[in-house]
Amino acid sequence: MTGSQPGRLFPSTSIAGFAFIALFAALPAAAQQKSKLPEGPGRATTEKLCGSCHGTNIFVNRRESREGWSGVVEDMIQRGAKGDDDQWGEVVDYLSEHLSKSTPVARVNVNTADEKDLAAGLGLPDSQAAAIVKYREQNGKFKTIDDLLKVPGIKAAAVQSKKGSIDF
Repeated sequence: MTGSQPGRLFPSTSIAGFAFIALFAALPAAAQQKSKLPEGPGRATTEKLCGSCHGTNIFVNRRESREGWSGVVEDMIQRGAKGDDDQWGEVVDYLSEHLSKSTPVARVNVNTADEKDLAAGLGLPDSQAAAIVKYREQNGKFKTIDDLLKVPGIKAAAVQSKKGSIDF
């Protein structure tokens, strides 16, 4: 196993990384969507290296410390992500500055966002994002989370887990 310690199947930082990879697998369409990453030095490199496999929108609302992002990047490298040390350093610098634990989570207004923004911003499948837009067009603006939960096909757990990112 190249890049891992002998006798260890996963490095200690890979539990969070493994969960992160599971999220990537659940959202393959995100790679096709326009990046929602904040402007700043390192954004292009982050989009190039991370976006080549899974897109960047799936982690735009994630917040980690420098150590946390370093662990995620190391896990991606061990899983085959390509880039040189300088590029990966630039990615960690960018993520640590723009998506740190002290950076506010991007919010999505469910009354004005289109399907793509709902899907990317809330991590919803395209079908659920489309259902939200359709329901909104037929029934008017949402005022509360409870209103949003009335949308047919919306999973309550998914909405509840993102309620801190939802504006009305």
